[in-house]
Amino acid sequence: MLEQGNKELAPGPLETVGQNRFAAGRLGTLWIAWIPEGLVMVELRGEPPPAEVRRRWLPEVDEIPERALPREVYEILGRYFEGEPVDPATLPVRLSGTKFQKGAWAALRKVPRGQVRTYAGLAKDAGSPRAMRAVGMAMGANPIPIVVPCHRCVGHGYTLGGFSGGLDKKRFLLELEGVVVDGDHVHPGQLELL
Repeated sequence: MLEQGNKELAPGPLETVGQNRFAAGRLGTLWIAWIPEGLVMVELRGEPPPAEVRRRWLPEVDEIPERALPREVYEILGRYFEGEPVDPATLPVRLSGTKFQKGAWAALRKVPRGQVRTYAGLAKDAGSPRAMRAVGMAMGANPIPIVVPCHRCVGHGYTLGGFSGGLDKKRFLLELEGVVVDGDHVHPGQLELL
């Protein structure tokens, strides 16, 4: 049995709709929701978001039952937070958003663990090279941080930029992946040149 939230549960399958918490070491507790197609939400504060926020990303489900985390999710996240070289971006997801958001998130999921991409680079990858601010907004609207790794998106001049979970969590995730962070800047050698 594995500890999830305050209950002992065996990891479950991804073929159901569910929610649960995951202890992510120094990052704290994550709240995760999924449907059979993949993960739909990861909340960095460890608590389910308000119902109106959940309905925006998961409109077809009224109630999300508490279930054991899917085995694949539990194993990949567990290994990731133990510092093993696995990439949560490989987990299945079901994204809801605008066409541009989905394009930016898809481009972001191609940035390998241990590397970063600028807002401008992601805008170019998403087919709108001048839409850096729109990329920033898409990163802020990302319902599945860590799995859709918006922490790998940095600002002009290799600055950390923003992060929905706060810059301390962004810095922690980047360093966990081996990215060199110096204050509020990322070492330029970590930049993904696509």
